[in-house]
Amino acid sequence: MRSSIRIGSAAALIIVALILIYHSRHGDNAWSSSKSDSAAHKHRKWNIGTNTKAQLTYQTQLIDVPNIGSIIMGKLRTDDTTWVSAELAEWRNIIYTVDDAFATLHTPKNKGRESLPYLQYIVDHYEDLPETMVFLHPHRDGWPAAWHTDTMDYNNVDSVRALQTSFIQANGYANLRCQQTPGCPVEIQPFRKQARTSNGAEKYYAQAWEALFNNTDVPEKIGAACCSQFAVSRDQVLKRSLSDYQRMYNWVLNTELHDDVVATIMEYSWHIIFGQTPV
Repeated sequence: MRSSIRIGSAAALIIVALILIYHSRHGDNAWSSSKSDSAAHKHRKWNIGTNTKAQLTYQTQLIDVPNIGSIIMGKLRTDDTTWVSAELAEWRNIIYTVDDAFATLHTPKNKGRESLPYLQYIVDHYEDLPETMVFLHPHRDGWPAAWHTDTMDYNNVDSVRALQTSFIQANGYANLRCQQTPGCPVEIQPFRKQARTSNGAEKYYAQAWEALFNNTDVPEKIGAACCSQFAVSRDQVLKRSLSDYQRMYNWVLNTELHDDVVATIMEYSWHIIFGQTPV
């Protein structure tokens, strides 16, 4: 009996000694709130352990948010665009204010309507583009502001939610407007003897083409559904060089053409820029 007690006491002392040795070597554990642990806190990441129980582990690099999709738009400082992050939270949003130089994201000036912020985004982010980009106007819904949005309530939230990103990845580009008018089958004929008075951009299109595309292969006919809301894949954007987009950006920024004319020229160029046929 006494022998058993002695053996048990010795075993207990050995266990206590091992515990003390372990703590002297390893210090505080991963759940400690010590200063060293706090410094590493920004590197913590909740994970699932091999035993399927939640455990706190560390990583050597900061977590990268998946760069899957972004919504890009330009806005006036009076436009309310809070609906984008509130209702389309699964998309990153990059919103340039075109008439406020003190805004966090802004264009140098208000020129070409949506054209300048669209191109500025591509130039700014050419090296880190997401898989899918959706270029939108700042209005959420309603008539007449969103008359060109193809949903029952002219609703851009519904339009984006209905977007098939797999199609964008396969095709490279899609206009968010399916109705063919205005714009189809042909909207601009640069070499028409008598330029259309209803489209003030037509007589300037050939000259603008040479500046935008750096060639003289001006199409005889250009047609596409209006109105500069579209989705495009990263692979499609990267088929053109950064210098191409910089040239286009500089043209929009510096041309002396009227704002409406610039916007219309770009409206009937986006599909060509992103790999589609002129008509």
